[in-house]
Amino acid sequence: MAATLTDLLIIALLTGAIAYGYYVSRKVHVLMGALKELEPLINEYSQAVDKSEASVAAMKQNLEERPMFDDAEEDDEPMFATRRQSRAKIPGVQVVRDKQDLVRRFFDASRAEQA
Repeated sequence: MAATLTDLLIIALLTGAIAYGYYVSRKVHVLMGALKELEPLINEYSQAVDKSEASVAAMKQNLEERPMFDDAEEDDEPMFATRRQSRAKIPGVQVVRDKQDLVRRFFDASRAEQA
Protein backbone atom coordinates (compact mmCIF):
# COMPACT_ATOMS: atom_id res chain seq x y z
CA MET A 1 0.00 0.00 0.00
CA ALA A 2 2.81 2.46 0.89
CA ALA A 3 4.67 1.57 -2.30
CA THR A 4 1.56 2.29 -4.41
CA LEU A 5 1.06 5.62 -2.63
CA THR A 6 4.70 6.57 -3.23
CA ASP A 7 4.42 5.56 -6.91
CA LEU A 8 1.26 7.68 -7.33
CA LEU A 9 2.98 10.66 -5.69
CA ILE A 10 5.99 10.31 -8.00
CA ILE A 11 3.70 10.03 -11.04
CA ALA A 12 1.77 13.15 -9.95
CA LEU A 13 4.97 15.13 -9.42
CA LEU A 14 6.37 14.02 -12.78
CA THR A 15 3.11 14.98 -14.50
CA GLY A 16 3.23 18.40 -12.81
CA ALA A 17 6.86 18.89 -13.85
CA ILE A 18 6.06 17.96 -17.45
CA ALA A 19 3.04 20.32 -17.49
CA TYR A 20 5.14 23.16 -16.05
CA GLY A 21 7.90 22.49 -18.60
CA TYR A 22 5.35 22.67 -21.42
CA TYR A 23 3.97 25.95 -19.98
CA VAL A 24 7.46 27.48 -19.81
CA SER A 25 8.22 26.23 -23.32
CA ARG A 26 5.10 27.97 -24.70
CA LYS A 27 6.02 31.22 -22.93
CA VAL A 28 9.58 31.10 -24.34
CA HIS A 29 8.16 30.42 -27.81
CA VAL A 30 5.88 33.48 -27.57
CA LEU A 31 8.80 35.59 -26.30
CA MET A 32 11.03 34.47 -29.17
CA GLY A 33 8.26 35.40 -31.64
CA ALA A 34 8.03 38.89 -30.12
CA LEU A 35 11.81 39.29 -30.30
CA LYS A 36 11.78 38.17 -33.94
CA GLU A 37 9.22 40.92 -34.70
CA LEU A 38 11.37 43.52 -32.92
CA GLU A 39 14.58 42.54 -34.70
CA PRO A 40 14.28 45.15 -37.53
CA LEU A 41 13.57 47.91 -34.99
CA ILE A 42 16.52 46.87 -32.85
CA ASN A 43 18.81 46.84 -35.89
CA GLU A 44 17.57 50.31 -36.91
CA TYR A 45 18.14 51.61 -33.37
CA SER A 46 21.63 50.12 -33.33
CA GLN A 47 22.47 51.82 -36.63
CA ALA A 48 21.14 55.14 -35.31
CA VAL A 49 23.32 54.82 -32.19
CA ASP A 50 26.37 54.04 -34.33
CA LYS A 51 25.63 57.05 -36.55
CA SER A 52 25.24 59.38 -33.56
CA GLU A 53 28.50 58.10 -32.05
CA ALA A 54 30.25 58.77 -35.36
CA SER A 55 28.74 62.28 -35.47
CA VAL A 56 29.90 63.05 -31.94
CA ALA A 57 33.38 61.78 -32.73
CA ALA A 58 33.49 63.96 -35.87
CA MET A 59 32.34 66.99 -33.88
CA LYS A 60 35.02 66.39 -31.25
CA GLN A 61 37.66 66.00 -33.92
CA ASN A 62 36.47 69.21 -35.61
CA LEU A 63 36.72 71.07 -32.30
CA GLU A 64 40.19 69.71 -31.62
CA GLU A 65 41.47 70.72 -35.07
CA ARG A 66 40.34 74.35 -34.80
CA PRO A 67 42.39 76.78 -32.70
CA MET A 68 40.37 78.01 -29.75
CA PHE A 69 42.06 81.43 -29.61
CA ASP A 70 44.53 83.54 -31.53
CA ASP A 71 47.69 84.94 -29.94
CA ALA A 72 47.10 88.35 -31.58
CA GLU A 73 43.71 88.78 -29.90
CA GLU A 74 45.09 87.70 -26.56
CA ASP A 75 47.33 90.76 -26.26
CA ASP A 76 44.47 93.21 -26.94
CA GLU A 77 42.15 91.85 -24.27
CA PRO A 78 42.30 92.90 -20.61
CA MET A 79 44.02 90.56 -18.21
CA PHE A 80 40.89 89.84 -16.18
CA ALA A 81 37.44 89.65 -17.74
CA THR A 82 34.13 89.65 -15.90
CA ARG A 83 32.60 87.25 -18.41
CA ARG A 84 34.21 84.44 -20.34
CA GLN A 85 34.25 85.26 -24.06
CA SER A 86 34.58 82.74 -26.85
CA ARG A 87 37.66 83.59 -28.87
CA ALA A 88 36.89 81.72 -32.06
CA LYS A 89 33.59 81.13 -33.76
CA ILE A 90 33.02 77.44 -34.34
CA PRO A 91 30.65 76.72 -37.24
CA GLY A 92 27.35 75.27 -36.07
CA VAL A 93 27.96 76.04 -32.39
CA GLN A 94 26.12 78.87 -30.65
CA VAL A 95 26.35 79.83 -27.01
CA VAL A 96 22.95 80.28 -25.39
CA ARG A 97 23.06 81.63 -21.86
CA ASP A 98 19.38 81.50 -20.87
CA LYS A 99 15.89 80.80 -22.16
CA GLN A 100 15.31 84.40 -23.32
CA ASP A 101 18.44 84.27 -25.45
CA LEU A 102 17.29 80.97 -26.95
CA VAL A 103 13.84 82.37 -27.83
CA ARG A 104 15.38 85.56 -29.23
CA ARG A 105 17.75 83.58 -31.46
CA PHE A 106 14.88 81.40 -32.67
CA PHE A 107 12.81 84.39 -33.75
CA ASP A 108 15.84 86.12 -35.30
CA ALA A 109 16.57 82.98 -37.33
CA SER A 110 12.94 82.64 -38.44
CA ARG A 111 12.87 86.32 -39.51
CA ALA A 112 16.09 85.83 -41.45
CA GLU A 113 14.58 82.84 -43.27
CA GLN A 114 11.46 84.81 -44.21
CA ALA A 115 13.47 87.75 -45.59
